[in-house]
Amino acid sequence: MDVASLLLPLVLALVAIPISLALLDWLRLPPGPCPWPVVGNLRQIKPVRCRCFQEWAERYGPIFSVWFGSSLTVVVSTPELAKEVLKEHDQQLANCTRNRSTQRFSRNGQDLVWADYGPHYIKVRKLCNLELFTQKRLEALRPIREDEVTAMVSSVHRAATGPGNEGKPLVVRSHLAMVSFNNITRLVFGKRFMNANGDINEEGQEFKSIVNNGIKIGASLSIVEYVWYLRWLFPLNEELYKTHNERRDQLTKKIIEEHEVASIISWMHC
Repeated sequence: MDVASLLLPLVLALVAIPISLALLDWLRLPPGPCPWPVVGNLRQIKPVRCRCFQEWAERYGPIFSVWFGSSLTVVVSTPELAKEVLKEHDQQLANCTRNRSTQRFSRNGQDLVWADYGPHYIKVRKLCNLELFTQKRLEALRPIREDEVTAMVSSVHRAATGPGNEGKPLVVRSHLAMVSFNNITRLVFGKRFMNANGDINEEGQEFKSIVNNGIKIGASLSIVEYVWYLRWLFPLNEELYKTHNERRDQLTKKIIEEHEVASIISWMHC
């Protein structure tokens, strides 16, 4: 008996065992649409993703599998399953999968949204719960929200009753954008960047540009983000992310320094 005959069963076993284990794992997964090679179900996802997932839930059940390229995602679509995932098994499922873009935006998961479950996440979440999201804090910020809503109503009234505007359609979107923008900046930075006429000052323009630039960078990622073994063909523009993060840090540092100066002046006048 030659060497090839002796090695053939061993080679077949080495090939068959991983394939069998992979098939066994596949059979254990929730049902879902049949994925394509390489791209998974990306070609089957419709533009309105929530409706697409609703159709799949009706077809495959309240829990189903979707493949984004080579990445598996399990989707749940009922309140009972959502409670089980988000409350009963939250610690086991708390880690977030970060692509190359969110990895850089979050500085390797150092923020709250993209942080892995661990001491850092617990510390940041505790800080937010105690300082930002308490009932006392929300009630203290209520006058700001009411002030901005009142300003929006006045702005809508001026636009609707101004000279030459009677009977003309009113674009409410711009007024809603203004109240949202001012609410965010006043709650986060303690100041308005947009006046009653919708004009944005220099800091507001920079803040808006940073936000839009971040959205643009994140939306420009290609399909290879979901196919890890093809990422070497499309390297990231590291300089682009570095410049964006530096702009964000400069604006944040400037506003923090303004608050520190204001606190010192207020303390001196006491």
